[in-house]
Amino acid sequence: MSDKVKYLPEAAIPDGGVPVWRTEDAERWRKAAVPAVFGPVFGAWALVLPVFVAIVLLGWGDPQVPDRGTSWDGYPAAVLLVGLPLWYRMIPAATVLATPALAGYTLFELAGLPASDGPGRVGSWLVVALCGAAFTGALLRLRARRAQCALALAAAGDGRRELPDELPRRHRRRGLPMILTGGGLCLAAAALLWWALARDLGADPEHPYDATGQQVLALLLLVPATALLGRGVGARRAARRLHAGPQPALRVGIRGDSLTYSWLYADVRDTSGKPLIAFRDGVENTVRHVRTLLGGSEERLRTEHHDVNWFCEPFEAVLYGAPFEGAEVVLEYAAYYGNTRITTSVLAVPLHPRRRHGLNPWRAAGRSAVLKERKERAAHRAKAAESGSGTSGCGTSSSGCGSSSSCGSSCGSSCGGGCGGGCGGGD
Repeated sequence: MSDKVKYLPEAAIPDGGVPVWRTEDAERWRKAAVPAVFGPVFGAWALVLPVFVAIVLLGWGDPQVPDRGTSWDGYPAAVLLVGLPLWYRMIPAATVLATPALAGYTLFELAGLPASDGPGRVGSWLVVALCGAAFTGALLRLRARRAQCALALAAAGDGRRELPDELPRRHRRRGLPMILTGGGLCLAAAALLWWALARDLGADPEHPYDATGQQVLALLLLVPATALLGRGVGARRAARRLHAGPQPALRVGIRGDSLTYSWLYADVRDTSGKPLIAFRDGVENTVRHVRTLLGGSEERLRTEHHDVNWFCEPFEAVLYGAPFEGAEVVLEYAAYYGNTRITTSVLAVPLHPRRRHGLNPWRAAGRSAVLKERKERAAHRAKAAESGSGTSGCGTSSSGCGSSSSCGSSCGSSCGGGCGGGCGGGD
């Protein structure tokens, strides 16, 4: 916990320098985020119950028996409605495109509903309202991303820096696991639907085939499949975007919240800064001890480049890329390798719009801080002892040289001329 170096050594900073992300600029960046009510987590959970209510209302009436087999007309709309909370959380861009289509289809069906179908009409209007809320929230999230990206680029200035030569392996295959998982689930759902459609079309008109079971199972596969596929494609594009050319760079702070999440800060010298955005710090996201910066004795290194407990205070790092929700960034920081070398480590992580954290106010911690505190206490004790020794040896006339009977030559020899007045007035 205390191997991270508080301030980057000069050897760790790219040629030409990197500007510090000032606290006032970072505060403007933080305020540009979407309101919490439209955040991905809160917004997604807020959609779950209304979506469930809408499904119940739409299915309240007696189902219409189709002329032949299973009804397929509303199946795509059903997939979009059931998947709306998960889509909102994971793929806001797709939500912006899907909600108008779902609302348009619902309004078209609403025009054909009989006036006596009260639950169906209420459910349809509820779906339209949900589409409006989800569309607004997803659009605001996308606008907040662009605003934060612009503010980060302005803080970084015109300078651009090349990424570190060595990057984590997980960065190279970012998004691939989700793409493969989502693609596999989509293929399974497509096979189910193909089977159901073939049985439905091939059934005797007098004995239509009911494919509701296959439809429901395929729907349960399609909802997470499409969300994972879209999220994986977005993550892969965000990682590949870093390799399009030199990237903007800022000097930022990193502080650990738990063994899972860490947070970005602005200037590590400004204790008024607040946590900005979170990321998952895992072993597969990190390459340790990439290059050696400094070497020497432990005492000299710990004095000149003190370490920190990064769960108590942030340490400095160079950030490559523009930070915002869903972006991937690269972070390079300095850490002790043993006690006689300082090396760089590289993080490549996607940023998560997490809002809650368990971070306490800053406090200095770490081996260097402990050693410094010990030295200060030792110096204070030595100074107090020296002051106390002078006071007890040459203090008041009653204790230092006592009575007139004890003030003879011994007092003169021990106290010297500096205490002459104290000894001289003993009678």
